[in-house]
Amino acid sequence: MSLHIRNLSFSYPSSPVTLLQKISLEFHNGWSAIVGANGCGKSTLLKLITKELVGEGVIAGNDLVSYCPQSTEDAPLDFEKFMFTYTAKAFKIRDTLQIKDEWLGMWNALSHGERKRVQIGVALFSEPDVFVLDEPINHLDLKSKKIVLQTLEKFKGVGILVSHDRMLLNSLCTNTIILKNAHTILFKSDYSTAMHEYQQSLNHLASSQEQRDHEMKKLKNHIQTQQEKVLQSKQRLSKKGIDSKDSDAKAKINFAKLTSKDNNDSQAIKRATSKYKQIEKSSVQIEKIYKKGISFEANAPKKLFPLFVQKGEFSVHDQHKVMFDTLSIDAHEKIGIVGDNGAGKSSFIHYLLQTLELKDASFYIPQELTNEQSKNLLRDISALPQEEKGEIFTLITRLSSNPKTLLESSSPSPGETRKLLLAQALLAKPALIILDEPTNHMDLDSILALEDALREYEGALLLVSHDELFLEAITTKTWSFIQKDAGSYLIRD
Repeated sequence: MSLHIRNLSFSYPSSPVTLLQKISLEFHNGWSAIVGANGCGKSTLLKLITKELVGEGVIAGNDLVSYCPQSTEDAPLDFEKFMFTYTAKAFKIRDTLQIKDEWLGMWNALSHGERKRVQIGVALFSEPDVFVLDEPINHLDLKSKKIVLQTLEKFKGVGILVSHDRMLLNSLCTNTIILKNAHTILFKSDYSTAMHEYQQSLNHLASSQEQRDHEMKKLKNHIQTQQEKVLQSKQRLSKKGIDSKDSDAKAKINFAKLTSKDNNDSQAIKRATSKYKQIEKSSVQIEKIYKKGISFEANAPKKLFPLFVQKGEFSVHDQHKVMFDTLSIDAHEKIGIVGDNGAGKSSFIHYLLQTLELKDASFYIPQELTNEQSKNLLRDISALPQEEKGEIFTLITRLSSNPKTLLESSSPSPGETRKLLLAQALLAKPALIILDEPTNHMDLDSILALEDALREYEGALLLVSHDELFLEAITTKTWSFIQKDAGSYLIRD
């Protein structure tokens, strides 16, 4: 079983930017990763493979394909059929992914992690030859990640994966495709090995170009010196200004021309110029490396901290209750909020925002925005004064995205949307930042930059995440959702 792509090109009608330029790839049984910066065209390539988009070129072998998109906004088309099928295969998929019968008909009440498990279950139910997943473990708790990984490992067809999760990429994929500047680079290895080899090739390329630049500089100086010598020689041997009757002076100049090295110097210039052009022709354009990394500044109002969340409880979609004793947030504290999918972490964030009188002192970034919200966000930022917009796009650049490409798109990708929101947070300088799954959809370079920034941030931070490495690098304490019984959870400080 295989999937073949030949000379595939694509650009959106509303954008002058070519996302893909005559790429050719082959996929065989097993898992291949596609990686690259947000907005580089990863999701677009997946949509071309799944026939959601049509480009120029040939794609063969994608007759029976299943696709799990990044967004969990809409329920899968075959959700009902999947839930009402009582074959051994359907039962096994539902049981493995712990999909509950009552989830049918309550899509909007499900957590994003629960929705993602349904997406994957419905896709597997169709028994595809080609299984395409865009960020499949966004929103998943640790237990669900393990279940999904084990499920995907059993898939026998052609698997194509876009993900920012290093553990998943290294555990699952034996091929890695880097998408950059509308072209692809294939490595027959897992993600970490591929990136190491890629960086080594970039270092070698830069070193070779540095040597070429040095040689070209020497040749340029040599050519200039020789040209000056020839010019001086011509001036010295010129008969301009000599009396036409001064035959003795003319004879001396004629003799000097016969014995002059001018011709030899001219030949040396030609040889050096030819060599310079050869080296120049072999030179490569090294992509400009922009400075990475961002910083948060806090602007804490007096007497805001400590903040107290008084003892209480709330209901999560009428399914269960969440109870907690009085919780406190001190200035500079970085608190991780952890728990199973569906426990009520996002609902707790909304409870806090309604309960605490934070006004302009806080900035909240939710797990997901709809496509319409993303478009509106980009439109609002594009309409800002030039100076403020420039500051935002400088921050976008430092998070590994191209502002020019972003401005020319009709709708930002989920990763780019998250970066726009983070840039807004930076300019607002809030005393408290609340982030719900901030690494979802973001590329790996951006995650590392955000990790460094949040670690240095001087204000208070509430951070919901299933990314253990991310939490470990940033947080100073944890609020854990512990299941007490079937109908309740406790938040333990």
